[in-house]
Amino acid sequence: MRLLELYIHIPFCKKKCKYCDFLSGPSTADERESYVKSLCQDIRSYAHLAEACRVISIFVGGGTPSTLTAFQMQQIFSAVRDTFVVEENAEITVEMNPGTVDREKLSGYKKCGINRLSIGLQSTKNRELQILGRIHTYEEFLNTYSLTRQVGFNNINAVLIIGLPKQTIADVENSVNELVNLKLEHISVYSLILEEGTMLEELVRSGKLKLPEDKEERNM
Repeated sequence: MRLLELYIHIPFCKKKCKYCDFLSGPSTADERESYVKSLCQDIRSYAHLAEACRVISIFVGGGTPSTLTAFQMQQIFSAVRDTFVVEENAEITVEMNPGTVDREKLSGYKKCGINRLSIGLQSTKNRELQILGRIHTYEEFLNTYSLTRQVGFNNINAVLIIGLPKQTIADVENSVNELVNLKLEHISVYSLILEEGTMLEELVRSGKLKLPEDKEERNM
């Protein structure tokens, strides 16, 4: 029996962040509906291969998967479970952004069997969030995090990016400490990479923004 870890990509977001070069972008409701339909068909097309497999983890990334409705997410997981045998204790994660979910959507996630959430915070400082082109504030993250706990999720990750323009070591320490105090189950910390062709790379290259000195030397 082959053990599988599935990754499902949702290429939609409300707004492209300044640092992002992922396959993602804004979309219409019709585009999202069409994508989900095609995705479900594609998942089911693996039925002949899935017989010899068991799924031990699923990660739904993006983009911002939480741009989908709860019903659309349920359609995707129905296709997965119709096709694959998913272990009862499988870790099932969905990425989401602050301000893109409500109680109804989160409750729908739980009905899908989703048991882990990864929240794209990136920084606890609103000025840094603006530099990154994020659609939310730190306060909106706190509201979203509180809501996830109220709905009953007990395995939550938050993502930070470090090495940002105008960011100090004290800023990083402060962000990490604030998240530690929230008693999250996991914190992911990534170093900023200036990807060619992104808005942030252009701002740094043109001198309008400056990275911390050691970071600039590594990426420029």
